[in-house]
Amino acid sequence: MKKILLIAALACPSFCFSQQAMTFQDCLDLVLQQNLELKSAQYDQENAAYQYKASYGKLLPSVAAQAENKNTWGREIDPKTNLFVTDAIRNYSGSINANFNLFSGFEAINTIKRNKQEMNINRANIERVRYNVTIDLAQKFITILYLQDVIVANEEQIQSSAKQLELAELKFNSGVISESEVFKVKSQKATEELTLLTNQNHLTDNLISLKQLMNVPLEQEIVLLKPKLEINENVALAENQFSIINKAIEIHPSYAMSLFREKAARAELGIARSVRYPTLGMRLTLGDNMTYSDVYYKDQLDANLSKTLRFTLTIPIFNQLEDFAKIKSYKINYKQSKLDTQIMRNQLSKEVLKAITDTKTSMKKNESSSIAFEFSRKSYEADALKFQLGKININELNTTKMMFNKSQAELIQSGYELLFNNALIKFYLGEAFSL
Repeated sequence: MKKILLIAALACPSFCFSQQAMTFQDCLDLVLQQNLELKSAQYDQENAAYQYKASYGKLLPSVAAQAENKNTWGREIDPKTNLFVTDAIRNYSGSINANFNLFSGFEAINTIKRNKQEMNINRANIERVRYNVTIDLAQKFITILYLQDVIVANEEQIQSSAKQLELAELKFNSGVISESEVFKVKSQKATEELTLLTNQNHLTDNLISLKQLMNVPLEQEIVLLKPKLEINENVALAENQFSIINKAIEIHPSYAMSLFREKAARAELGIARSVRYPTLGMRLTLGDNMTYSDVYYKDQLDANLSKTLRFTLTIPIFNQLEDFAKIKSYKINYKQSKLDTQIMRNQLSKEVLKAITDTKTSMKKNESSSIAFEFSRKSYEADALKFQLGKININELNTTKMMFNKSQAELIQSGYELLFNNALIKFYLGEAFSL
């Protein structure tokens, strides 16, 4: 394939600039860098990390300061003497308050735990998106290569039908066959041309989807380099299939997300239960209230400085069953999260088991497709010769040719299916996805 691209580049200098040759790894690297869904998941994780760090602030006091300046003129009560005066009075007041949450039913601790699990969920979600886009890319990559090979086979079939049509028209003009036989060849050729057009449309759709996965301009021309179609038995399948399933589940990001959601739901339940406990708070205040008039001295800071230390204990008694309902609701959510974890495990078990079954099936399918293709090819070649010699009619030849076309498509498909399924099993077990 690389030699073909080099020859094309030499023949047409603009080729190097208009088309980009890419292996599967090239495409995967671009997807992991530029995929929009993956970028969105990374932003969610960054936001969750900030929320987790901020939740530690609940263990710290809240501090606020305030200041006020009041100026009066004319008849006014002097706050120092409580007498009416006509002098200008200036009043300055300020304070600093620090509120300490000494105990709030472990709400702060459970909030930290919940936010930590939310961060873990978003981190696992990044891996889940990477997981999914990798498999999606591999499916589209394989489908494109398959369609390209099938299109080449379709074009060869159309060329073969064109030659048969020429021969059929010669026989008709010679009076050897009827005109209806010519129409049958034309019908077969039209069917093959429709199949070619359908596959070309599918190829275009998959190329667009591939470019969108990589987040590249749709007008950019790319050429996918075909990997070696080595049909080797998957070593991983030698293990017990249930052992493979358990290994795959334990490292699957979707299962990790379920476990993190379960822990987050447990922390949410702890937050809901915190309202049952008394809360103890402490408030420290440092303030000053200074008043100046024409009859007073300037500095009153030390004389008016005040210090306050206050403890507040709040004991919940009854709030119309609102907290009771909230706790019950979060308890159900926690039970549901544990159930969701088991559901996810079952779903992944079916998914991995299907991949194992598909891989074993594709091995047998590839073997039988190879045998069927060889028989159908030889049968078609023999019948094509018989048709030239006039020993069989066009119906018999078309039947043989359709079987040949079908077996050719199945052989191409089985090879790519085996390549994909082999790589998928290894990917499930933690290896990099490589074609």
